[in-house]
Amino acid sequence: MQALWMALGALFFAIMGVCIKLASQGYGTLEIVFYRGLTGVVLFSALLWFRGTPLATPVPLLHVRRNLAGITAMSLWFYAIGHLPFATSMTLNTMSSVWLGTLVIVAAWWKTRRIAYPWLFVAVLCGFAGVVLLLNPRMAGNDPLAALLGLISGMMSAVAYLQVSALGRAGEPETRTVFYFSLGTTLVGLVGVLLFSGFSPLEWRTAWLLPATGIFASLGQWCMTRAYTRGSTLVVATLQYLGIVYASLFSLWLFHERLEPAAWLGMVIIVLSGIAATWVRQHQAMRQAAQNAG
Repeated sequence: MQALWMALGALFFAIMGVCIKLASQGYGTLEIVFYRGLTGVVLFSALLWFRGTPLATPVPLLHVRRNLAGITAMSLWFYAIGHLPFATSMTLNTMSSVWLGTLVIVAAWWKTRRIAYPWLFVAVLCGFAGVVLLLNPRMAGNDPLAALLGLISGMMSAVAYLQVSALGRAGEPETRTVFYFSLGTTLVGLVGVLLFSGFSPLEWRTAWLLPATGIFASLGQWCMTRAYTRGSTLVVATLQYLGIVYASLFSLWLFHERLEPAAWLGMVIIVLSGIAATWVRQHQAMRQAAQNAG
């Protein structure tokens, strides 16, 4: 059942990305962030009230850390979606497993000054080789700034997923976790718009995309949170790559974008590297737990 939640969440996030891609032609990134958050606040306020879930949380600092990482990742990702081919931007954001492997390697090296997990190191290197193929060294057809921000969004997503898992272990209800994330998103988007860009006039042909972004983002966030807090990390992290499949189909069907064969190969390498990195991390965690128990 948790696998189904992640597969459904990946589809919702892909549809959300389509809405962002279309909305970015008439609205700024911070505006889209604001409307996305506001829609989530409305939806999950109603859901919290319906379920009788209190707003008070025993772990406010965990929510703050989750919001800092998650809102940063989301804002950078929204920018990348508006300035890169759709499948490319979606792929860069789903590199969280590769980035998690990188964090594990760096932390181990900092303590021991050696590569403690050689197979994980290989998976991470392959993942970044896939990025090179996806973007290609000449950056032909890609915005260099958007590509960099897309990469950073994937790294921050990895940090956010760690915080989501921590909230799940702390017993936080998924609805309250997503509500506070939506609230933080609304406040950050509003402050950013007021300070830097101002609101664009709403047009009836495109205004519907703004709440649609929030609806599909909230549904995807809820499904992802349920999957990560209740399911196997390996299964969930693997199934998140279905988002790349969905994005590729949307990219070809709706936006008529054509990627070079090397870019498609890069996407495949990134997916396989992410799955391998997740498997190695799970295997190492199980070995460590067995050693500690012994």
